[in-house]
Amino acid sequence: MFQAVIFDMDGLMFDTERLAKRAWEQAGLRYHVEIGEDILARIRGAAPKAAEAVFRDAFGPCFPFWEARAARKDWVDRHIERAGVPVKPGLTGLLARLKQAEIKTAVASSSPRETVERYLQKSRLEDCFSGVIGAEQAERSKPAPDAYWAAARLLGVSPAACLVLEDSANGLYAARNAGMTSVCIPDIARPEPEALMTAAAVLPSLAEVWDWMERFSAPRQ
Repeated sequence: MFQAVIFDMDGLMFDTERLAKRAWEQAGLRYHVEIGEDILARIRGAAPKAAEAVFRDAFGPCFPFWEARAARKDWVDRHIERAGVPVKPGLTGLLARLKQAEIKTAVASSSPRETVERYLQKSRLEDCFSGVIGAEQAERSKPAPDAYWAAARLLGVSPAACLVLEDSANGLYAARNAGMTSVCIPDIARPEPEALMTAAAVLPSLAEVWDWMERFSAPRQ
């Protein structure tokens, strides 16, 4: 059995990618550009600086990315303040099983640490994790392995003993580059086949993860 499970956040633990998609569309209307799936697919799992490069490549060097991002964040924050954080099916049950089995857990997200901690507090899950790695704690964004290496160091576990749960191509590549086993639970858009090939399994929801872990760790006959 794995010694630690490291969770991505947006689109994996919380159904926030759909909120972000709607918010980016609203920001696009404000700045007279179409922020569609072709752009959003490239920035999922990426830190803000990496997303900035994608936007400037798409809309030119003068595009006010940080203003647009602030508008997107404000839209999402207001929605979450009103309706709460949408928790993905199976998350709380999986966390309970991992705690019972004394398997360490952490979050390694491309969102700022403040956002991660706020979402955990609002969903009352802050006590379910031994540590949090936010975007500013990783020198390089996913698909670089920095966030997952930082989480492993935080937990005191070797990368080979870690399982990563991800929904994005950038995150799956980051797990592979970190030398960790990964499982993909696709969200809005299924990652490309090349990314899925790096995963040990592709599952429909977090509710399936514990049974998969038991099968994966069972002695081979």
